[in-house]
Amino acid sequence: MKYFSVVLTLTIGSIGFLFLTPTPSGSAATNGSLIIVTGPTHREMSGKFLDDSLIEDLTLGGKLAKVLIPSIKSRTWLIDPSLVEEIIDMSDGYTVLPKVKGAGEKIATQFLIDLKYAIGEDPVYALPYGSPKISTRKKFSDVEFSQLQSVSSVRLARALDRAVTAGAPPEWEEPQKELSSVNISEYRNLRKQLALISQVSSDPIISETAIRLNSLLNPALDKKSSQYLAVSFTGSVNRIADNLRVLPGRYTLTSREEKLPVTIVNDFDSPAQVILTLKANNSRILSIEDRALYLEPNSRTQVLVPVTAIASGKVELHAQLETLRGRKYQEISTLAVTIAVISPIVTWVMAIAGLLLIGAAGTRIFRRLRKVGAKKDGSG
Repeated sequence: MKYFSVVLTLTIGSIGFLFLTPTPSGSAATNGSLIIVTGPTHREMSGKFLDDSLIEDLTLGGKLAKVLIPSIKSRTWLIDPSLVEEIIDMSDGYTVLPKVKGAGEKIATQFLIDLKYAIGEDPVYALPYGSPKISTRKKFSDVEFSQLQSVSSVRLARALDRAVTAGAPPEWEEPQKELSSVNISEYRNLRKQLALISQVSSDPIISETAIRLNSLLNPALDKKSSQYLAVSFTGSVNRIADNLRVLPGRYTLTSREEKLPVTIVNDFDSPAQVILTLKANNSRILSIEDRALYLEPNSRTQVLVPVTAIASGKVELHAQLETLRGRKYQEISTLAVTIAVISPIVTWVMAIAGLLLIGAAGTRIFRRLRKVGAKKDGSG
């Protein structure tokens, strides 16, 4: 399976699956000589299929199978690469949530053969990956949308093994379908998270998730499928962010100046660049200088951070990773520190107290000796 997809370990697995109605299947529309092949996604980020409803569309008489019957000699094709990649995944063997073997492998394989034959030498255009509502997607960023169009055409060209044009043909007009405000909000939040993650690493999983995220803006998604995909994407993005983190720990300082070993994990397959900040929750430790770090792929790096203690006791160090632009990354990790060192001021106080005690003891001894001597003189 796994054609142009990234495999993630999803802990949410089948959560919500029992309450999920089948995702609306793919569709193909004919507008004169223009054949549009698109549909809402049938997969979550792990690559597992939400249902097996795509089989019906690919079989004879199904919505997608109908495009294989030529109505005129020359046609123009407008195709969503996400849908074609899903069919390719099916042809390699696939799993339907929660852990059911998919039944459409042979049907998908035959459909791909027939689709390429039906297209022949006809011109092919690529819809944006996931068929998001174009007018809405453009509002987030025109530059991003242009990049999305380019990537979509490349992926469709690879899937079909032929030349593909980015964007839609001039005669096509996007259908005016309403898009859920909840979906737009979910997309906006997840897009911001991915943009932040991309500032610390260029791992391919980040860009792949960003591309797949466009499916949330597909107006053909029903409400329950949208909710499930939003949960799935949220879990995936959170797990991606967790690839880079500071490990909590407990430390004991036995001298005034020490180097604290702080462990940072980079589980990305690419290098990461971050700034490590440490702030104490009280004044027992002086302020600590920020550290710019370059972390190797799939590494666990121990950074020795110089710290200066000024008083004994307990203190929490709040470790925070930031991007090179100064934006906070991930949650604060707490380092519990016990300072078992006496400060110079306390040392002087104790030394003076010790001298006073010695002096007092010496005075008492001297007085006793004088009394003893006086008694001896009196008796003699």
